[in-house]
Amino acid sequence: MDSGINLIVQFNFPTPFFPEVGQKAKRLHAACQSSDWIENILTASGGIGPGPSSIWIFKLNSYASLDLLFDRENDASKAYIDFFTSVEDVAEIIRDEVVFT
Repeated sequence: MDSGINLIVQFNFPTPFFPEVGQKAKRLHAACQSSDWIENILTASGGIGPGPSSIWIFKLNSYASLDLLFDRENDASKAYIDFFTSVEDVAEIIRDEVVFT
């Protein structure tokens, strides 16, 4: 079984919150869902602990997929850049997936 990579993006929504930012998040989610090279996405916000209060995790099958996310040439990439340039305290972390068998 091949393992993939996870792009973990921590961030804070701007305060005050603007509805346009919510629309950008919705467009990013839709673009990721329709992309065949993004295996899965997970989002969370709030909770307990240090650091930014929101997180998106993008499960990708390879570093080539990561390149696609940053290339500005496809809908998911455009939506990614549009959303994450509109939020604050963005920190991107890349981790290789660990698969226990």
